[in-house]
Amino acid sequence: MRVTVEEVQLGPGHGLAFEQGTSSWAIVLPGAGYSAQAPLLWYARRAALEAGRSVLVVTDLFDRQSDDPVPWVQERAEAAFSHVRARDPHPLLVTKSLTSLAAPLAAQERLPAVWLTPLIANDGTTVAAEVLSGLRAATEPRLMIGGSADSTWDRQLAASLPNAEILELPEADHSLEMPWDVTRSLANLMRVTDAVGRFVRTQTSVSRS
Repeated sequence: MRVTVEEVQLGPGHGLAFEQGTSSWAIVLPGAGYSAQAPLLWYARRAALEAGRSVLVVTDLFDRQSDDPVPWVQERAEAAFSHVRARDPHPLLVTKSLTSLAAPLAAQERLPAVWLTPLIANDGTTVAAEVLSGLRAATEPRLMIGGSADSTWDRQLAASLPNAEILELPEADHSLEMPWDVTRSLANLMRVTDAVGRFVRTQTSVSRS
């Protein structure tokens, strides 16, 4: 199926809509220093498209000097959701790091989600309480992916959440890479992309049944 790409205005932010005429959508939100063109999110978008979903990618970049993280994430997540809601009331959400602050919206709107390196460990981030509150309120399926060398990740906390599939990458950092080891970093990217692809395909099948 042919994919059309269109720049869209999302109120407080901007995005790219990759549309292929389907009723199922995915929303991709960037990390604070990890754009939607970085490997994890680039291939998450590709996996969602291959699963038959159209994809809305938020392209804004977070400014650590001037932006307040909680409203910055909430405004863009809500704007992206509003943009696709009429076509898909329960789109799949893909977040990276900072945008795990969209967890309350995902819980409220019952959105299945992929949480890449969610900020859930109190020792590694100051927003863990907000993220965990949203994650604990959610009931929809979620895929949670983190690295054992990432201070913001906590496998036990992730595994305590209901309806959660967990992928932990040994010795991987906050980008799910292996410092100074390109080969293992690429292997991690393949594992993550495969897991995301399987999860998206499953949720897409469920949404169409």
